[in-house]
Order: sequence, then C-alpha cells, then structure tokens
Amino acid sequence: MDLPPSRFEGSIYEGEHAVCSTVFAGWGAMAGYMISLRKAGGADGVGAPRYLSIDSQTKAETGLTWKRWLAEIMSLFPTVNNPLAPKAPPQKTGEVLFFVHGFNVSHASAVAAHFDYAAKLQAQGWDGVLISYDWPSDGLVFAYLDDRENARAAASALVSAGISQLQGAQTADCAVNVHVMSHSMGGFVTQQAFTWSYQDVPADWRIGQLLFVAADVDHTVFEADNVSAKAIVAHAGRLTAYCNRYDKALMASNVKRLELAPRMGRVGLPPDAPKAMVEVDCSELFDAMFTTLGAHLDPQATHCFYFNEVAFWRDVVLTLKGGTDRSVIETRNVAPESVVPDRYFLLPKGISDDEYRLALSKATPHAI
Repeated sequence: MDLPPSRFEGSIYEGEHAVCSTVFAGWGAMAGYMISLRKAGGADGVGAPRYLSIDSQTKAETGLTWKRWLAEIMSLFPTVNNPLAPKAPPQKTGEVLFFVHGFNVSHASAVAAHFDYAAKLQAQGWDGVLISYDWPSDGLVFAYLDDRENARAAASALVSAGISQLQGAQTADCAVNVHVMSHSMGGFVTQQAFTWSYQDVPADWRIGQLLFVAADVDHTVFEADNVSAKAIVAHAGRLTAYCNRYDKALMASNVKRLELAPRMGRVGLPPDAPKAMVEVDCSELFDAMFTTLGAHLDPQATHCFYFNEVAFWRDVVLTLKGGTDRSVIETRNVAPESVVPDRYFLLPKGISDDEYRLALSKATPHAI
C-alpha cells in the first residue's frame, strides 16, 4: 500500500530526532539494493529473481549477476577485529535487513520506499544495509486476491534467492548478521517462505531478528503448535510483531475471509505464541498522533502510519541492534493488565534524543 507523506524534514533526515552522526564511509552515495520477483518489462505474474542495484540520485536500475550484486554489498562493510576474540583474524562484519513490502505496491513505490526507509534507519543510528524484496503486487486496491496469489508464488525465493544465498556466500573472514522486516501481506510472503523453505534449501539457515509490521496473516498461525510458528522459531532468533488495534485495512482483510481468521497485525499474537515471539502494540501511538475521526477511519493511515513515526523507527533500531533484552528496550513498556509475557506497548510520547542516544549505546552487542 502506498504510504502517506513523511513526517521527517530535510533531504537526509538531519532535523530533530536524527541522532546518528557517524556512519560507515560512502553511505550518502550508496546505491539501493533489491531482489525483484516482478517480470522484466512490467509483465504480470511472478518472474525469476532479478538482482538490482539502484542509483540513489537518478533511481536508474542496473541488473547484476548474483556474484556482482553480493560483491557490491559486501564492499560496503568494514573489516574489523573481533573484541571478543582479539587474536582472531579481522572479519568483514555488518548488518543486512531484508524488507518485504505489502500489497498494492507498484515497483516505483517499492523503490521510493526503499530509499525513504534506508534514510530513516540511518537517521536513528542503524549502519547496516537495507535490501528490498520486491514481489509483484498489482498496485490496485481491488486486486487484493491476485496480490495474495502472487505473494504465495513469490515467497520461496525470499529464502532460496536471498537469505540462504547471502549466508552461504559468507566465509571464515566474513560475519554479516541477517534480519527480515515485512509489512502487511509481506508478512504472508515471509510466513510462507519460512514455512516451506525446507523444500528448496537445506534447513541450516538462520536469521537474527524477524519483524512483522501490521501483518496480514492469520493470528492462529503463530500458536505454539502451528507448523509455521515452529518454522519461524527454528530459523529466527526473535520475532517482534508490531500491531495497531485501530487498523481498518486489516479489518477489511478479515471481512474478505468471512471473519474466520483475525489478522495478527490488528489483534496481536495469540496467548500461546512461542517465547521467542514478542508483541509491541502501537495503538496508543497511533491514537496520540492521529486525533481526528477521519484518520481513524482511513485504512491507509491506520495501516501504514508506523513508517512515518520516529518512535517506531527507534524501537526497530534498538531491536535490530540486539544488545538489550526485549523487556528493557526503552521505547516500550509492559502492556497494562497483560497476563501473557512479552506483551508491550510502544510509548506514545517516545523518548528524548538524549535518552535514545544512551539506549542506542546500551543496545550495541559489544564494546567498540
């Protein structure tokens, strides 16, 4: 779904709430990287994976071989000594985040969102590389069911052409952490990919953080004894689910299924979700930022607002950093009256820039 205008000011988000002052060399001129499952030339349907490098200024796209694409990405990471093993040889080290967009997103919108999100992550102190996973969404609201068919067909390549390939290409002197964030029906793509990946690749692949934002996925999929939940636990260190109980787009999605399967991005995780899964309720943040009745009735605003909010991006970056436990991430608090562990709400007023700088330092996995 196309996003509303950004709340951030400035061409590279250098205003209030932009706290990152040091990033690795060349970030400002860095290309965007994408795996696209859309057929070349704009034809309908799912095509073979295409590895794209996109110029950050002109948005011109270059198709690359897998090896050339990977080499460009790896060249962005610094070579450092491991402080936990001082005598070990230096390693290339860094972070990669795959982003899987939702339904009703054109290729041009996916490209625009890629650079928008990369800049917002950077502004909050994340120095990794964002890779967009672009599956063929029709870009039409009424094409929802066609989008869902394309999502299922495009799912397997997320692992077979992306995650497992990236991990398999790493060597003894290269240690890059891989994470995945999905939005809306992109959560369905991700859930399908994790569930059925064993049909395409060896089962030894694993990622760090898995983030679901407004997931258009049946919430029962995340029950402890569900095959998908078991697959997610087997392949991800932690799942963080961001939800909004005011989400009108997911209400409509539920109606299309005769209200048989509430959407996880609206109702949250089931009570018996595995311990590796964390819920972050963003309803109070939405209610605080959008005070008009019109906003509360707007499916796009209620479904996509996350990506325009500083508080959301800060929680994402602290989660990706991984150096603090889910229970002490400063941008959230324990959900009131919750009897289920690992249920939090995003602080509607956020935290100050100084508080966030300190939280970011604490979230670093080890001393630098």
